[in-house]
Amino acid sequence: MTALVTHNEAEPEHITGQRTHWLDGVRGAAALFVVLHHMWLATWPFFPDDRGPVWLGWLLYGHLAVAVFIVVSGYSLALAPLRHGGELVGGTRRFIRRRAWRILPAYWAALVISMFLFVGFLDPSVTGGTAAKSFVVHGVLLQDIIGNVPPNGTFWSIAIEWQIYFLFPVILLLASRQGMIAAVAVTAGVVLVAHALAGTDTVLSKIDHVSPQFLLLFALGVLAAWMSHGRAMEPPRRLLGGAALGSLAALVALALANGSPWMVGHWFWVDLIAGVGFAAALLLLAGATGSWRALTLGSRPAVFLGGFSYSLYLIHGPLLGLLDRYIFEPLDLAPLLQFALMVAFALPVLLFACYAFFRVFERPFLERRDFASLRTLPVWRFLAGRGRRRTAAGEEVPAYR
Repeated sequence: MTALVTHNEAEPEHITGQRTHWLDGVRGAAALFVVLHHMWLATWPFFPDDRGPVWLGWLLYGHLAVAVFIVVSGYSLALAPLRHGGELVGGTRRFIRRRAWRILPAYWAALVISMFLFVGFLDPSVTGGTAAKSFVVHGVLLQDIIGNVPPNGTFWSIAIEWQIYFLFPVILLLASRQGMIAAVAVTAGVVLVAHALAGTDTVLSKIDHVSPQFLLLFALGVLAAWMSHGRAMEPPRRLLGGAALGSLAALVALALANGSPWMVGHWFWVDLIAGVGFAAALLLLAGATGSWRALTLGSRPAVFLGGFSYSLYLIHGPLLGLLDRYIFEPLDLAPLLQFALMVAFALPVLLFACYAFFRVFERPFLERRDFASLRTLPVWRFLAGRGRRRTAAGEEVPAYR
């Protein structure tokens, strides 16, 4: 086992103030998996039945990419507290404000675009009242609690992630008092009890709608960060590899033995099995040599894709829906040929469009941390200039006077 890291020892590269680039590679791979999953669904729309080629059957399980995002979220968000004694710098309010600044502007922009495309082109039969309810429910991130007609199939997980943020400080508080292992154990107990209550014939039966298993996956990501930082004994690499491979083997065995409808009907347990494997894999990646990561998840293409993976995840769904409805469906191609053409032609279009969305709606909020700094954007200066005119003497006055 790896010895505990003392405070006077050099900290690992991934725990310093530098950006953890290989995590971007993980996010990029997960987002790309979701896109391919939706292409598969558009080609063989019989979910949860698998009626596509056997060798493409793994694309049915795009849901597991969300489990990856949640574990990675727990891992990456834990790194900053680890640099400050396990505490959130500035407290919970500052943490929530920074999280809101990070995810909400791009999400709200994607919501507006998705609603426009959904009502205008993908399902014009949706009534105004239904669309208005869906827009409001999604706008306040309650789509996993309040029934609605979703304008974008990926938005459900954004609500869950947002709700988990409010529980992250509680996990850190438990860890500061009882230790991280105990905090994760308490989280596991709460999640299992919640799932048990969801099986009762009461109002609590809807608990599973909020996917409580993702809270435990998030905690496992936090635990993985704790271990990789040296605040806990890190398991041997052989044990971590066994956990990752054992998780994969268990998922494959369950899918082969029970079929995809059973897997989809038991996402709670499937996600937990996958989450253990993902957390173990993160620990393996954290301990891998920099040269190995540079050739894989830390490579320049992987990091570039991961850099706009959030935008890719947010907006690819309705764009793919448009391409499928107005280009691929009219061609009436054989399913396998349609899927191949989607990968060859639609995928580059989606990547370009989502990167453009990233540059406009996400990147400005990554580079600027408050409203005052947003005023340095060229578009803001342009709009400000359009709102002013000059007098004959050269004096600037507001244009509305």
